[in-house]
Amino acid sequence: MSSQKKNEVLKISPTKMSHKFEISPGTQICDLIVGKKIGFGSFGAIYPCVDSRTGILWAMKTESLRTKHKTLEFEYQVLSELQTSPYFPRIGIFGKNKIMSFFTMECMGPSLSTLLHSTANKRFTLSTSIRASYHILKCIESLHQLGFIHRDIKPSNIVTREGIEHPICLIDFGLSHVFVNPETGQHLRPRLRAGFRGTRVYSSINGHRLQDLSRRDDVISWFYFAYELIVGELPWYRVSQKYQFIQEKEKFSEKMIKTPPIPELGQIWEHISKLEFLDIPNYTQIYHLLMEILRQRSDKEIDIYEPFDWAECLKKNRQATAEELKELKSNNTKHAIDHVMEKDYGNDLIDHHLISPQITAPAPFSQASDKNDCCCFIS
Repeated sequence: MSSQKKNEVLKISPTKMSHKFEISPGTQICDLIVGKKIGFGSFGAIYPCVDSRTGILWAMKTESLRTKHKTLEFEYQVLSELQTSPYFPRIGIFGKNKIMSFFTMECMGPSLSTLLHSTANKRFTLSTSIRASYHILKCIESLHQLGFIHRDIKPSNIVTREGIEHPICLIDFGLSHVFVNPETGQHLRPRLRAGFRGTRVYSSINGHRLQDLSRRDDVISWFYFAYELIVGELPWYRVSQKYQFIQEKEKFSEKMIKTPPIPELGQIWEHISKLEFLDIPNYTQIYHLLMEILRQRSDKEIDIYEPFDWAECLKKNRQATAEELKELKSNNTKHAIDHVMEKDYGNDLIDHHLISPQITAPAPFSQASDKNDCCCFIS
């Protein structure tokens, strides 16, 4: 490929040290036709794409090879270990060329952060808030059962999926960590000083103090977000200094135990705040208390699987993405990126040796109401 053609495909920043690039819509990578960028961060960007052979809709996550702290390949390996659980996206292909590494995964709906910011008052109904909190904790419990802690639970790492059985998924495992010794099956002992991991608004006090994190800290981060959904803005949301975060979170802890805004939330916090490093959170008790909040404040029978506030938004979002990719698929693609030097493919078992000769990873969950309204295929 000529340098001129390559620069049309990947819009490299003119800054010599920059690691940012952009893939033009219509570009073909392997058998994948790439759409318009839908997300970005320090890691790179996310694009919708469609497999030109199968019509399956995927999301492609990219990372520049100039990135100093690369996490994409590690994240793909973590996701490969999580494929037995429905609480995480299905994965497809991993690839690498001279400019970037990338992998494909199930094309999900918007994150809860995006959905919250799109509402008039940045709030969901109580029913949606409670049930979303319930499903998020299900994701976290599943992650813990598989031997990982996340270490960065926050709204932008929680994404939505059409359907009712597993409507929420956990993503972004670049900071994840194995907490079980594979030889003994025992919980790893805490490191004396681990460094900060996570996002300050949702980090536990242990994280701010640079202590090693465990399952309790994931659940503390979950609680902060659940509080935000159910009650409102966190008291430290607008502070900036480390000591202020710790002070505000200590005051919050005392208030949640003595005068909680909702008694059941106080009970949940009392349990979580007493957990030691090695302790297993009582997820069942937390689920029960969440549902109790809803039962006491609802005049109708509780249905954990009733539609969320964002159900219609997901449908429109999926239809728009599918239409864009269908048009790109029907036209001649603008460019093809050749020389993908490394490729790994998910297989049915998804083990450490991802060497199947073709993509055989489970297709993205299709939870639309019928075949004609399928969420993951383009004919």
